[in-house]
Order: sequence, then C-alpha cells, then structure tokens
Amino acid sequence: MRITTRSAALAVILMPALAPAARVPAPAFIKASDHFYYLEFAPGTPNTGAVVTSEGVLLIDPPPDAGTPALLSALKAVTSRPVRWVVLTDYQRARAGGAATFVKQGAALICSKELNRLATAASAPGPDTAPPQAPDESDPRFVFGGQLHLFPAGIEIRIIAIRHKARTAGDVIVFVPSEKVLQVGDLFNPATYPIIDNGPGEGSAPGWIDGLKQAIESVPLLKSAMPQPKPEPTAPPEPELTMEETVTVIPAYGAAANLQQMKSLLAVVVKLRAEAARAVAAGRDRETFVRLLAADPYGAYGNLEAFAGRLFDDLQRK
Repeated sequence: MRITTRSAALAVILMPALAPAARVPAPAFIKASDHFYYLEFAPGTPNTGAVVTSEGVLLIDPPPDAGTPALLSALKAVTSRPVRWVVLTDYQRARAGGAATFVKQGAALICSKELNRLATAASAPGPDTAPPQAPDESDPRFVFGGQLHLFPAGIEIRIIAIRHKARTAGDVIVFVPSEKVLQVGDLFNPATYPIIDNGPGEGSAPGWIDGLKQAIESVPLLKSAMPQPKPEPTAPPEPELTMEETVTVIPAYGAAANLQQMKSLLAVVVKLRAEAARAVAAGRDRETFVRLLAADPYGAYGNLEAFAGRLFDDLQRK
C-alpha cells in the first residue's frame, strides 16, 4: 500500500487519539507494620485495615460490596489466609453493607454493644437503611462492652469502644500494641475537625473531644526494652522521634498519621471547648462566636465553622 506524505502526517496526528487509555493501578495494601496493612481505594474513599496473621485476617471497615473484588485481589497479594473477623468503626460502615460478604463466608462480626444496636437498626427494612445484604442478628458476631482482646497467632489486638457519644454514639477503634498501630475510623482525620453525626447514631461535639482523649490514652507510651542498633559512624544522624511519633494512626481517609497529630488536635479542641463555654456563659450568639475563630490555632484545621457551631449548640443545650 502506498502512503503519501499527507497520509503519513494524518496517521501521526491520529495515533495519540487511538492509543489506549493509561491503566489506573489496582489498589494495593500499604504495610504499616509487620502484620498491619491498610488500603485506600482512591482519594476520598475510606481506608480498610487488615491485621494479617497465620490464623487468619482481621478486616477493619471493608468497603461496600462493589469494592469487594478489588479488596480480595489486593488482599491476595498479601496473604492466602481467610478473613476470620470483621470490625466496623461506626454504624455508617455497617450501613454500607461491606461486611456481609465476609460474614456469609464464616467471618465473625465484632461489635460493641452500642454499635451492635445501631448496626441492627440500620439493617432493618426502611427507606433510609442499609442494603438488604447487610449483616443481621442471626450472623455470627462477638458483642462486647468496653473492650475485647483477640490473640490470633499470639498477636494481641485490642478492640475498644469509645465510652462517650463522640463522632457517633458507637465509635470503635482497633489497636495492636506490639506494633504500635491504631486504626480510628472517622474519629480522627488529620488536619480537620470531625463531622459530628446527626443520624440515628447521633454524636456530640463535646463528647467527641472526650472520645479523642480516650483514644489517645488507650495507647501506652513505653520505651522499648530491646537494645537498639547503633548507627554507622559515617551515617548522618536520623532525626529523633518522640514516642508519640512512633505510633502509627490509620485514619478514615488518606495516608497514615501518628499519635502526635492526634494530641496536637486534642490540645486545640480543648481550648476551643473552653472558648465556646465562655461564649455560652456570656450569652453570645452562635454566629458571633464562630466568626471570631478564623485565626490560628483554630483556623489551621478544616471544617471549623461546622464543628465550632455544633460545639456551641451542644454546650448551649446542656
């Protein structure tokens, strides 16, 4: 076939348009410690955690059913062990329905008493409830009070119920002490104040501050008794981390954070609560109080207006 110069030029122009679209990388688990992994499907989608042991996997906040195939594919790259336990960090994760697939395959659902109540209500038929495949009360589950300990393959996993009405009325966190990894769901996200739930599991802004404090205090800060390797004489010294910075925190969204970031936010919101209490006692209105908070340290975090307004309203109702 003869190709003229004009035809060749046209082919060059068309080739980029006909080229296949760039493939989006499949989601993959990120290793946070020896046994703790987390998976972010895409920016803005919730993280899923996995504690991987020789006795099986504990899965934290699995995605809705549509994301299960991608989750299983990513998990297969890490382990061939089955999912044996599923933990949800609040009732909205139960409403999303992602645990059902694993529960049907024999995994046990782990819930605090309050979260179990909210999750059961969320899975009941109704116009604004979970999909039909959400776990129901007949599924295998462990319901605990304040705290439940698991020891798969000798690895301690602490599943802790937040005592206070916090972001919701049934927040749960998961901590692996030996590996200093804490997954907190929406209880904490770096650089932003929380969105306090107004649904069936209604939370409380002052209670969230107390819940954040409980989560921080659930992590014992002890120096390792193991001798640490000495650095090479010629190697540049690495910056020394505080004990808080050595604790990895998996939030609901985005990259891993650390306990120091949680403590920094707590220090700010404790001051913010005191400001709100003074404003309420002085008889100020909500709008005036919120308008005066734009400066640091309060303005350094996102969602300030909504959270400060909710904090003011909750304190005013007391």
